[in-house]
Amino acid sequence: MTSKTFDVPKIHCEGCVQTVTEAVRKLPGVEKVEASAVTKRVLVEFDPRRVDEARIREALKAAGYPAA
Repeated sequence: MTSKTFDVPKIHCEGCVQTVTEAVRKLPGVEKVEASAVTKRVLVEFDPRRVDEARIREALKAAGYPAA
């Protein structure tokens, strides 16, 4: 299992947190997602054999919250 924190400056409310969490959680191999409107960061724990950082960044961008 690997963990990575993404800086996502567009997160500003709980609705954003929910949208980001749902977008990343549905990816295969993602075990845990913790998004915060306070820190504007998203912590993701994932299986690198099933999903990679680039795919997570794509999911964030597709949801309207590109990682910095």
